[in-house]
Amino acid sequence: MRRPNLALHPFLEVRPIWVLGGTLILVAVVLTVVNVAEFWHERSTERASATRLRELQERRAQLVSRVDSTNRQLAKINWKKLEGETASLHAVVARRQVVWSQLLADLERVLPWEVRLINIAPSLGPKGVITIALDGYATGRDAWLKTLAVLFADRRFANPVPQQEEAPSDKNALGYHFQLTTEYWPEGWR
Repeated sequence: MRRPNLALHPFLEVRPIWVLGGTLILVAVVLTVVNVAEFWHERSTERASATRLRELQERRAQLVSRVDSTNRQLAKINWKKLEGETASLHAVVARRQVVWSQLLADLERVLPWEVRLINIAPSLGPKGVITIALDGYATGRDAWLKTLAVLFADRRFANPVPQQEEAPSDKNALGYHFQLTTEYWPEGWR
């Protein structure tokens, strides 16, 4: 048997629709709040970035101004003159690096007693090598050759090269005259 429907309107189950609609509205509100919060955060980040960009542009302009000023000052420098002054200063410093007392003590230690030096001229070469030009007299050729041998054998002297030698004569009555160059290593090269 059929039951009669006494309601004015037919009964519809709308609770699931209201629950679903309310949930969707709640989700929409939450997402809107999140979007607004992210928008404000990004906007403040963008403002901070714009401020930092302006600061960096101002700093760049200051640096460009300083570079231009420095370049103008550098353009006024006479580079050839400065290079000459630097080279002469380098020569002075190189001469001061030679410890004369040690050099003379080393020469006295190695040279035979038959040899007398009349001139010692150190010079600083590339890579800090000290080259010494020696000018002197030996009592004979044997003493001169012995001088070369002891310079070859000593660890503080290297590569002795004879430059000139002259046997005793009427012009040279002091003995066997010689000139040589050798490298000097104050700390030893071996």
